[in-house]
Amino acid sequence: MHQFHRKFGFFLLVLVLIMQPGCQSGVDAPHFRFVFMTDIHVQPERGATAGFEQAIQTVNSLNPKPDFVITGGDLIMDALGQSYRRADSLYKLYRQLTDKFDMPVYNTIGNHEIFGLYPTSMVDPDHPEYGKTMFKNRLGNGATYRSFDHKGWHFVLLDGIGITPERTYEGKMDTEQIEWLKKDLAGVDRKTPVVFSTHIPFFSVYNQYRKGPTTANGSGSVVQNAHEIVKACESNALKLVLQGHLHIIEDIELKGVHYVTGGAVSAAWWKGANEGFPEGFVVVDVSGDKFEWHYQTFGWDASKYIDLN
Repeated sequence: MHQFHRKFGFFLLVLVLIMQPGCQSGVDAPHFRFVFMTDIHVQPERGATAGFEQAIQTVNSLNPKPDFVITGGDLIMDALGQSYRRADSLYKLYRQLTDKFDMPVYNTIGNHEIFGLYPTSMVDPDHPEYGKTMFKNRLGNGATYRSFDHKGWHFVLLDGIGITPERTYEGKMDTEQIEWLKKDLAGVDRKTPVVFSTHIPFFSVYNQYRKGPTTANGSGSVVQNAHEIVKACESNALKLVLQGHLHIIEDIELKGVHYVTGGAVSAAWWKGANEGFPEGFVVVDVSGDKFEWHYQTFGWDASKYIDLN
């Protein structure tokens, strides 16, 4: 009888442990989906508004539905060399369209969001929304870089757009942002999976693929000090860097980190596929501390809007 009580008590203990939250395999493991949409280049021309609406409808109809959307920059076309009236209207158009998403949207800054940078815009640098200020005010919650957490993962939206004295842009992150990033990651558990979003890529091999292995990337095609940013987070579990700008799709895996260049919603700026890469966006499925991704097209037919004149 004593042996029975001992065995029965052990059975009850095992049963209680199994039923405790977090003890059953996979109970606390995060499982969710999100979407990365880059290089939208929304504008009234070229059918871009209808095209972006179709992409939004596709995202909203995904099953399972994404928890949120990260946009990867070059959201409008364009603020660099345009008047305030044009830039203002494009930001408003973008906001109106993104309100149609069924889920939250987190925006990454791209070079085309920088208002009046090119001298051809005739915009004075003293304008209250000059440069990156327009993005900060309209889409960035007062900043051009920030972070958020979701179901045990840490997401960082970075500003990889450097501004030169000649009033043009380059791929670069300033010291202030790098120091902010170090502090941000210092507050994240080292085992927490981390995702970066940057418009201009950290790394790309597409130029070498097209023109030869010794071809250099231009100062505006990659973030020139990306190695510093990667080194700054060596103690964290960086899993994925989502990139835009190049309108192509690539996945570079280095030391366990995937650098995914996510194509373009606009493909060849709403004129059809870009070098064989169609209109689309990246869908990321997270399970535990792992992820899978695929490129999702949305059936856009650019030929309907091609100007034949």
